[in-house]
Amino acid sequence: MVLKYGSLFLVLLLTYYSFNHFYRNKERFPSTLKSIISLLVGVSSATISFLIMLTTNYNVLLSIILNLLLVILFWVLSKKLFNTGITEILPSLLGAFIGTIIGYMTFSSSISVVIVDILFIVFIYLLLFFVDRKLVSNSNPKNKKKRDHAKSSNSTLVLTSILLILVIIFTVNLNKVKVGMIGQPQKQAAKQDDQNDLQYATIHVTPSGFSPKNTIFKPATMTKIIVDVDQDAGGNAKLSSTDLGINIPLKTGKNILLLNNPLKGEYNISLEPSNSVGKLVVK
Repeated sequence: MVLKYGSLFLVLLLTYYSFNHFYRNKERFPSTLKSIISLLVGVSSATISFLIMLTTNYNVLLSIILNLLLVILFWVLSKKLFNTGITEILPSLLGAFIGTIIGYMTFSSSISVVIVDILFIVFIYLLLFFVDRKLVSNSNPKNKKKRDHAKSSNSTLVLTSILLILVIIFTVNLNKVKVGMIGQPQKQAAKQDDQNDLQYATIHVTPSGFSPKNTIFKPATMTKIIVDVDQDAGGNAKLSSTDLGINIPLKTGKNILLLNNPLKGEYNISLEPSNSVGKLVVK
């Protein structure tokens, strides 16, 4: 959790620094300022929305509210500092939409957060590098209001079209969007405890669901399953399986499930109320 909050703070800090840097030099590159601000707002919105989704443990309603506030904040800042129009809200909306969807579909882990942080830092570095190069070359900027207006109209049309297309694609494939499906560990094999003559495996329960999703056991062997529930996974969780005939309430921490010499087959398990699914494979 500390890593997620720290990542959010880092992204906000870098975004603020970039805004401040562009504002102090806005008179020196007027022809490309709007494009640069749009790019910064879009990528920052996507990154922050992604981190918000993971930080709130996939609380969709709270994430949407925070993202709308973020979009409004970026629009107000852009309008106040750079005198941009209402069309500058589109990059922020597009970025927030993409970041929210990808965040919802990404398995919550330290690796995913660190990767996003690194990619955002590289983006900010390249953007500032480009801007500084532009500042050096633009010693005598010329007035290009008409051309800028045409570019702004074209970019507005393109961004609006992209946003509508993404919304349509998302709506059509809504049933295929699963929480934490990207980067979720897929399988593990149970370990053998010869001293106690049993096999055992630990399945972690995270806000994203089961980690790993599938666990492989040997048949006709006493089986011990340790269901370790993270603090962030929420309360009132239940492990259920119609194949095994169980519906067990889970507490935070380790929960022990014993299976007496299971037969070969595949046993589906689910986590309520999140409806995350997994599988116990005996072969």
